[in-house]
Amino acid sequence: MNSKVLPTVLRKTLPPNLEKIRNGHYTKSDYDYPIHLYLKPNDITVQQEGSEIVEYLRGKNVLVTGGTGFLGKLLIEKLLRSCKDIGKIYVIIRTKKAKDPQTRTNEFLDNWVFYKLSEMFPDYKKKVVGLSGDFELDGLGLSEESKELITNEVQLIYHGAATIRFDENLKKAVKINIIGTQEMINIAKQCKNLEAFIHFSTAFSNCHESHIREDFYPPHMDPYKLIKVTENLSAEVIDKITPGLLGSAPNTYAFTKQIAEDVVRQEAIGLPACIHRPSIVIACAREPIRSWVDNIFGPVGLVQGAAMGLLHIMRGNPNGRCDMVPVDYVINSCIATSYQVAKERNLSKVPIFNYTTSNDNPLLWRGLSMNSEQGVKVGSTILLAKAFFRFTKCLYWFYFLNFLLHTIPAFIADHVAVLLGKKPLLGKAYSKINKFMSVLSHFTCNQWTYEYNNTVESWQNLNNIDKRNFPFDMSTIDWQDYFDTYLVAMREFLVKEPLDNLEAGRRWLKIINTTHYAVFTLLTVFSAYYLLNTIFFFIPVCIISVELYYLFTNDR
Repeated sequence: MNSKVLPTVLRKTLPPNLEKIRNGHYTKSDYDYPIHLYLKPNDITVQQEGSEIVEYLRGKNVLVTGGTGFLGKLLIEKLLRSCKDIGKIYVIIRTKKAKDPQTRTNEFLDNWVFYKLSEMFPDYKKKVVGLSGDFELDGLGLSEESKELITNEVQLIYHGAATIRFDENLKKAVKINIIGTQEMINIAKQCKNLEAFIHFSTAFSNCHESHIREDFYPPHMDPYKLIKVTENLSAEVIDKITPGLLGSAPNTYAFTKQIAEDVVRQEAIGLPACIHRPSIVIACAREPIRSWVDNIFGPVGLVQGAAMGLLHIMRGNPNGRCDMVPVDYVINSCIATSYQVAKERNLSKVPIFNYTTSNDNPLLWRGLSMNSEQGVKVGSTILLAKAFFRFTKCLYWFYFLNFLLHTIPAFIADHVAVLLGKKPLLGKAYSKINKFMSVLSHFTCNQWTYEYNNTVESWQNLNNIDKRNFPFDMSTIDWQDYFDTYLVAMREFLVKEPLDNLEAGRRWLKIINTTHYAVFTLLTVFSAYYLLNTIFFFIPVCIISVELYYLFTNDR
């Protein structure tokens, strides 16, 4: 890890202005508040003595699939940090550029999310063993030696490998999400000392239902027939028939994950197995780094687009339930669940654990505006426009506002770029954004309720020490406090803009805001003039409508 580009939140010594903020005390109305909260020391130690889970993990060898992904990184980090005496953690990883799997493994272990772990346990990499594999290949691309190693040594399997792209082609999604799960179950059955097999699914696997129980549902399609179809037909043919195959499923991800659950139901009987269904997974609440995230999938991309001034309008129900769960809480729940499965060792049933926002502590889509209340004060040198964002349920109103707030500014900006001899970028960017909004709108326009009795029972069964070590009670989340540092962390870890240039970022923010209100005032004056003096009244009416919508709608 290159200390020269160390994010400020991980540094021992900060520039004087940031050190002053970190050591100060600010109210929520102060512009330095979110930075103070972000830089504040965070105790992530795990109490070893008295922890039943830590005691259980001692000496255990673990296999993690999808270890290089968002969830996988946090799972490996927490397992290593929570139990210094854990055995080996095996990770199935694709080889790239002729690098051996251990080199690739060490490279992904250089991620900043492991930085605090490296301070606690400098030799943490010695615990992680890379195994060359690929879920798009037959037999997962594993060698016989690797399979033998897994079956002889592994006691816990966390199966999280999946393609999570909503628009993934069906042939690939089936190969990774369904056949990959089938292959992992076959390997699990051969393990000589298996104590728990945890399959990561999603709370939206059965989103064709409005109320989702901790139970299996009839699959959209028989998994074995679907496998035959995708194996016998070309990718081009499958792409053409995909809409018909999906039926009520919104995308290939939900479709294949739901069918993969049926594979687990049928084939995992006789194994100490369970299914863990988290809802939308977002940045860390607390550990190992507050608000850490490393991708822009789903709502994270929405928040980033809005913060940069790219995204202003989205189709959705502002008062609808937005079911999101912090990634560190998901991981803690998963580890506690695996301990419960190993302890109970029920071989006749595969329990399901829905992990969603608590009914007592819901988050609404309009709540995403909490990101900007504090975070926008931080500023950035790459802001494109003032950050303002709204949801609208009306499809036609969305199309109208999308055209005025996104399409027209992009056309003007690209035209100016061409005149200046530069490459036009915003048009292509909004093309991708529109595709993203179309995919996400199914979830922002609808809402679901969940049962999570198994998850609650799993929490209640923990002793007090493990509740401190592995917190995942969603009813205790303070959403306002959670989101206060979201944009600060995003600035460092996604935009790659450290807080060292804080003053420059705030100067640019001031310029952006001044320009915004100046343009806003000019548009209002000219619109009123043309409304009164020309017959083209529909133009100023459109502009004034947008301004009134911006001024008087408040979805927070």
